[in-house]
Amino acid sequence: MRITNRMMTDNAIQSMAENLEKMNKLQDKLSSMKQFQTASEDPVRSSASLSLRSNLRTLESYMTTADSTINWMTASDSSFQQLEDLATRANTLVLRGLNDSLSGSERASTLGAEMQTLLTEAVDVANTNVNGQYIFSGYLVNTKAFTLTPGVAINDTNGNPYTPQTVAYTGDTGNMQRNLGPDQSVTLNVRGDQAISGFLQNLKLASDALMSNNIHDSTDPAADNSLTLQTALSGLQSSLSVLDQYRTSNGARMRQVESASNFLETVNSETKSLLSKKEDTNMAEGIALLTNQKTTYEAVLQVSQRAISALSLFDYLQ
Repeated sequence: MRITNRMMTDNAIQSMAENLEKMNKLQDKLSSMKQFQTASEDPVRSSASLSLRSNLRTLESYMTTADSTINWMTASDSSFQQLEDLATRANTLVLRGLNDSLSGSERASTLGAEMQTLLTEAVDVANTNVNGQYIFSGYLVNTKAFTLTPGVAINDTNGNPYTPQTVAYTGDTGNMQRNLGPDQSVTLNVRGDQAISGFLQNLKLASDALMSNNIHDSTDPAADNSLTLQTALSGLQSSLSVLDQYRTSNGARMRQVESASNFLETVNSETKSLLSKKEDTNMAEGIALLTNQKTTYEAVLQVSQRAISALSLFDYLQ
């Protein structure tokens, strides 16, 4: 077959175009720092990359859940700490109130008044919210866990008007679950009716007993000993144990979530590293390849130029 000038020219142009295309692709990789822009460029790596990205989205979802769960449980722990402090103070007031050297007037005007303040503070703590959601209300996160409403006005032991407070739980019995992984879940909340209601009721009982100077249990069978300060003391001590029990349980679950969160962060970091190996361009290697390709392209240009310029009419006539 006779090699014509046109064939030599076309081959030179094709060779230059192919080398220029390779150089442009290397430049694109370096500028984007990605080994491929579309799946068709590298189907195998692209498939692995898509799978890793899907795993990353799932991991990030679990990590977000873990972070919000830790925030919720931290708020619960802080609330329990405040409630335990209030319970300790209430216990001290009740013990002082049981001192027979105090008069009914002193119990009502000092101890009783402070106990009412403790009750109000305890209800406020029990209605703690995180991002507008009440943490002790069960599923009813948009509803306050407890309400404190005035009852029927009576006179205290000094004959002064006194309005007993009524405490009511307004949440529900829902236990909220949060997924920390495909096969791992944790209970997010602590129900106020289980952990806190008893404490608030005993605070109310102690307040009413101090205001009415109803101190010791009576030997009279007809007397209602459930409304005495002595009964309130036993109830407060029991309530403090319940608060501590639920705080401990919350702390154990919080440690579980923190452990899961640390594991998720480790897996997330490893997955990102794998994704980088599949997608990202090795800059040192890429620069070396681009330099070599430029050298090759320049060589092709020079060879093609010499080959084409050497052609003459005399060569054609031969």
